[in-house]
Amino acid sequence: QTVLIWPTFVTVQDGFTVPSSSLLPNTQVVLQEYLADTVAIATSMGAGTHQLTIQSGVLQGIVAQVTIPNPETTAGASTYLPGGMWLVKGAWTYSGVSNPLASYQNMFVFTCWLIVFVGLAVLLPPVRTIRSAVWRGMIPAALKDTAGMLRLHVENVTKKGKYDDDDDAKQNSLTQAAQLQGKCIYHMNSLFNGTLAKYTVFEPRLLTSPCSHPPEFTTMYLAQLSVLVARASAASVGIQLFTSREFCYDNLSSGVYSNAADKLDVCAKALATGNAGFLDDTGKASDFLNDAKDTAGEGGEDGKSLKNEDAFEMNSRVEQITAISRKWLSAMSDSTDKDIGCCSNESLGSMLQNLKPWIMVHFSHFIHLFGHLIVPFRKSTWQSLMDAESYDFIKLIWCIKYSLGMAFLLAISVYWPAYRTDFVLAAEDDPMRVAYSIQNGGWTTVAYCFATTQTAEGSVKKGLLRMVGTVTGAFSAWLALLACEDNSFDKGYNTYGLVAWMTVTSAIATFIATERGFVARIALSNSFGFGPIYFVVTQIIIVAYVSVNFGPESKDEIILNRMVANLVGIFMAMVLAVVPPGNYGGDPGHTRKINNFHWHSIQTVVELLISNNDVADEVAVAKNIQTLDYLSSKVLRKSSSMQEITVDFEKDAARLQKFPFFRVDPRVKGELGKITRDIYVASFVPRLAGKIMRSDSRKLLLEKNGRVQQRLEEIRADMVKNGIADSSQATKENFHLPPSDIPGQEGRDDIDLLLLTIQWLVTEMRGHDEALKRIGTSRCGIYQNFKSK
Repeated sequence: QTVLIWPTFVTVQDGFTVPSSSLLPNTQVVLQEYLADTVAIATSMGAGTHQLTIQSGVLQGIVAQVTIPNPETTAGASTYLPGGMWLVKGAWTYSGVSNPLASYQNMFVFTCWLIVFVGLAVLLPPVRTIRSAVWRGMIPAALKDTAGMLRLHVENVTKKGKYDDDDDAKQNSLTQAAQLQGKCIYHMNSLFNGTLAKYTVFEPRLLTSPCSHPPEFTTMYLAQLSVLVARASAASVGIQLFTSREFCYDNLSSGVYSNAADKLDVCAKALATGNAGFLDDTGKASDFLNDAKDTAGEGGEDGKSLKNEDAFEMNSRVEQITAISRKWLSAMSDSTDKDIGCCSNESLGSMLQNLKPWIMVHFSHFIHLFGHLIVPFRKSTWQSLMDAESYDFIKLIWCIKYSLGMAFLLAISVYWPAYRTDFVLAAEDDPMRVAYSIQNGGWTTVAYCFATTQTAEGSVKKGLLRMVGTVTGAFSAWLALLACEDNSFDKGYNTYGLVAWMTVTSAIATFIATERGFVARIALSNSFGFGPIYFVVTQIIIVAYVSVNFGPESKDEIILNRMVANLVGIFMAMVLAVVPPGNYGGDPGHTRKINNFHWHSIQTVVELLISNNDVADEVAVAKNIQTLDYLSSKVLRKSSSMQEITVDFEKDAARLQKFPFFRVDPRVKGELGKITRDIYVASFVPRLAGKIMRSDSRKLLLEKNGRVQQRLEEIRADMVKNGIADSSQATKENFHLPPSDIPGQEGRDDIDLLLLTIQWLVTEMRGHDEALKRIGTSRCGIYQNFKSK
């Protein structure tokens, strides 16, 4: 603001004179009104220069230097006001939307109105678009595919051994499994962490009567439902991977998962139609458990409890999904079974939770900035710079480069007079030349600021899109000003024509920038949306500047200077982004960070299970259980955070993906999707280990020199000796405890599942590491294109 909006830093340093070519015409008129009485007093004192204290008005108390060349008239009189902190103070304390000295207050008023209009935009129809798409489309689809994966397991159990002589049937089964697994992984990624569901907090339910339905915090229900369904999809993939091993067919009952698949289909139907009545068919949870017990003998051991047949806890997952679905559908209906008043504490609490995001969105930016101010004063911040799995060092480099660019542009604006006065496209005798040059420095800095993104590719591509948007927007503004010039209007332009022109062209640009299909409900095109955005912004700013401030005679100069100043700032942002070291969103190293973190976490679990030699030491066992529970939550929390950053980097780098020259390797996104799936699995391993440690099965798990400990030692030796990078290690024969080793089916399944999952994860993580190494680092697409040539 100090280089763009008057009074600028130059004004504060050197003061200003009225009238002056450095002032905008409308600003000059207002200031002359403020000084009229003082100039009249100086005129009565005769020709010369007079030092007078302004006695009244906005500038009361300021000493002005008034020069009167002709005592007969005020024509040609000029008034100089010295610079100083009074201008800074006035920027905050002066008021009046027409007062040019009240720049900060007026900017604050403008920002508040802008926030209000942006906030009200979500109230415009069509409403509830994302909400409906998530709970009527995405979640039911995920539930159906999860049910399909479970039924495939049932089919494999039922037809065990029947595919041995039928290669076509076996191939069809494998193809179907691969397709369903791909769909389930897609659902896991799209519903991951309930991110999309959380957007619905800004979609008010306008058609529900608050008198008949007390307010509820429905966003929480939908987010919980999304997370539960994503985890159920992950579990269904795990069941298929687990039961694809021959020895596991006898351990997991087909009847259990057949029932679970039926329940998921019912939930999908209820959500897709919005009819909670379908959920009544599922019965109560106890009925569900009893039904499953009755079918236990179909694929497992007769007489065993349901829990013994369900190592993946699918039944409890289905119960939770059913319960949350019932809550959600009840909240979405116009009636409620709850005996809650609209003014009860629960209703008021829900109302505050619904309002909180609407309020916080206006302050979140400042809270976020405050959070960054205290980051350098934390010891953990500096320690994290040495952590290979942390993004803090990358952020530090980015901040240093970005700050150096800003500091350079501000420094040359302040300390390089030639840049401040001569960086302008205007005739030497143009009275507005100084005003143009001061604004050019400001627009260059603003363009640099907004062309820089969090990745090198993103900055280059956003810069190119902003260049296109700036040039085309300036051209459209020039056409509008040319076509709508009309001296019969006060400002010299037909304002109705300008509004109509900008409305039509902005609507066309917005349509071009919007993707088709479901993603149109969320945001503009990630690939090329910035081009039309800056087309609209540039057009509106130029039209407003010319029609309101400068007038028709300055049309060409305003357009040229605005365009050139922005192009210079954009170009600097693009160059600085690729100057080493750069943060490349297409770099597979970001995804490898998550994979390496999973590797170290699994290795920690294995070493902890081996280190607990004394089964009778309850204190040590309890401590290890606590460590495993903490590690499970840590993996889920940290991996989710790393995944969000990596997805953000990849998304920023993947702009202009339709152009081969700028394409980021799509395998990065593919591997990221697979590793996102592994987050749940990596979190499941310590949780399952803790479950076993709490049960009687821990004796078998921790028995020194026992079969399980020997297998864990083999896994640890393999991980330590060969590491994650050794993809040549062949998958070893599946471990399986014979029934004679443990009398309880549950313990055998849990230990089998633990060791098999660890073995599977080790193989997967090595595969991810090898695949990511093959991808290499993409430099905006340019690196790979030149390398291939």
